[in-house]
Amino acid sequence: MKANRKAIVNHRARLLSKYGLPSHEKRFGTEEKCREFIASVRWTDGIAECPQCGNTHMNYFLTTRNIWKCSSKSCRKQFSVIKGTIFENTNIPLVKWFKAVFYFTVMKRGISSCQLARNLEVEQRTAWFILHRLREVIAEEGDIQLSGVVEADETQIGPQVSKDTRLQEAKKLHDEKQDELYGMSKKKKRRIRGEPAKRGRKKGSTKEVLADKKAQRESEKITKGERVPFEKDKIILGMMERDGRVVFKMLGLSNKTRTKEKIYPYLKKHISSNSFFITDDLNLYDDTKFIFRRHETVNHDVQFARGFIHTNNIENSWKHLKKMMDGTYFHASYYHFNRYLIEQAFRWNRLNESNEVLVDDLLKKIVGKRLKYFELIRKESSSNKLAG
Repeated sequence: MKANRKAIVNHRARLLSKYGLPSHEKRFGTEEKCREFIASVRWTDGIAECPQCGNTHMNYFLTTRNIWKCSSKSCRKQFSVIKGTIFENTNIPLVKWFKAVFYFTVMKRGISSCQLARNLEVEQRTAWFILHRLREVIAEEGDIQLSGVVEADETQIGPQVSKDTRLQEAKKLHDEKQDELYGMSKKKKRRIRGEPAKRGRKKGSTKEVLADKKAQRESEKITKGERVPFEKDKIILGMMERDGRVVFKMLGLSNKTRTKEKIYPYLKKHISSNSFFITDDLNLYDDTKFIFRRHETVNHDVQFARGFIHTNNIENSWKHLKKMMDGTYFHASYYHFNRYLIEQAFRWNRLNESNEVLVDDLLKKIVGKRLKYFELIRKESSSNKLAG
C-alpha cells in the first residue's frame, strides 16, 4: 500500500515538473500565439464563425486590425477571435491573460489578487476582476453529480475575531445595536454592576426548572425579540466520492443553517440516488436512508473508522480548503465565497493531471462565459446589504 502511494506521489511530481512558467511562456509568449490557440478552441474545423449571425461562409480576416468580417450581406459585422469569451473588450494583452490562467490553475493554495497584480504588473482591482472571470469559467464545476461511495460532512470557516481588530470593532458596534433593540443581557448587566454570577438552581424538579427557563426565554422573544449573534463563520457542506471528485457548498453564516431544509436539496442534486452514502452520526442525516441506496455512519467520539466506513477523505479536503482560505483568501466576501469553493474543487478534482492539461482544460471553457465588472460589483453590494 505504501509503495503504491509513493508511486502516485512520484508520478504527480513528474507531471508537475514537465510544465512550468518557462514552458508556458514558450507556448504563449506572443499575442499571435495566444490568438491562434483561442481560434483553435473556438473553431475546431478552422472556419471562423460569425458570433452575430452564425455565418461560416467566406468570412475574411483583416490582417491590419487582427479582426474578422462577416461576408453575409445581412450582417457585415466585424468580430475578433475573443468575441464572446472571457477576454472580450479587454485592454490587457492576451499574454498576461494566459499567464494569469497559468498562475490560477497551478497554484495549490490559489493566488491572491495582490500577488497576481505584482506578477502581471497591473492594478490590484484589475487582478481581482481577472481572477473572478476565471472563476466564472469553471462555475460548472459546482454542478457535477457524484456516485458510488460518497462521503459528506460539514465544517465552518471564518476569521478569528480575537486576532482581527476590524472584526473586534465590528462586533462592538453590532453588540451596541443589539443592546439598543433588545436591551442588555443579564450576564452583561452583572458584569457592568460588578456583581458575581448567581450560582445554584431554583427549587423544584429538573423538568419544572427547565420548563420555567424555556417559558421565560419565549416570553422575552415575544416582548423584545431575539438577539442576533455576531457570526462570521461560513458553514460549508462537502460531498466527496471515495478517491474521486468533490463538491463544496456554502450553507450560510450561522450554525442554525445546518438544517435538513438547507442540506437535503444539495444532497439530492449532487449525489446519485444509487450511491453508498457515509456520514458521521449527526442526526440530520437520519432520513437519508430513504434517499440513497445505503447509508452508514461512524461515531467519531468512539472511533475514526469502522473498516470501510469512514469520512477521512472529506475531512482531509477540509484541511486543504482551510489552508487556502486562511492563507490566501482570508478576506473573501460572503457573496463570492461559493466561487472560491468551486475554485478549490476544480483543483482537487484534477490532482492527477499535469499543469499543461490543467491550463488547456480551463482555456477550452472560455467561450460564452463573459462576466462584466459592474454586474459583479452590483450583485456583491446588494448581497452585502442583505447579509449585513
